[in-house]
Amino acid sequence: MKNTHIFILFLALCVSAISLGQNAPREKSIDGFFVYPNPVSKGSLTIKTSQDADKEILIYNVLGKQVFTRKFKGNTKRFDISNIRSGIYIMKVIEGDKIETKKLVIK
Repeated sequence: MKNTHIFILFLALCVSAISLGQNAPREKSIDGFFVYPNPVSKGSLTIKTSQDADKEILIYNVLGKQVFTRKFKGNTKRFDISNIRSGIYIMKVIEGDKIETKKLVIK
C-alpha cells in the first residue's frame, strides 16, 4: 500500500512538471546568432550576431558552475577560452531580452 502511494505521488509530480514546462515562456532568439568553432580546439571562440548591441556570454560546466563570463558590445567578438578545461559545457548568450543557449564542446 505504501509503495502505491509513493508511485501515485511520483506520477502526480511528473504530470505537474510536464504541464508547467508547456506553459513556460519561450526564449526569444538572437537574430543572426552564430558560434564557431564548435567544438573549440585551439582555445578561441567567436560569437557573431546581426545586432550591434550589448551582450553577455556565460559558460557553465555540466554541474552548473559558471566557468566563464564576459560582457561586450558589437556584432562579432572573439574570446580566449584556453583556460577552460576540455569537456562539454552550456553556453548562454544574452542580448537585451533575447537569450540563446547552446552546447559547447572544448577539446
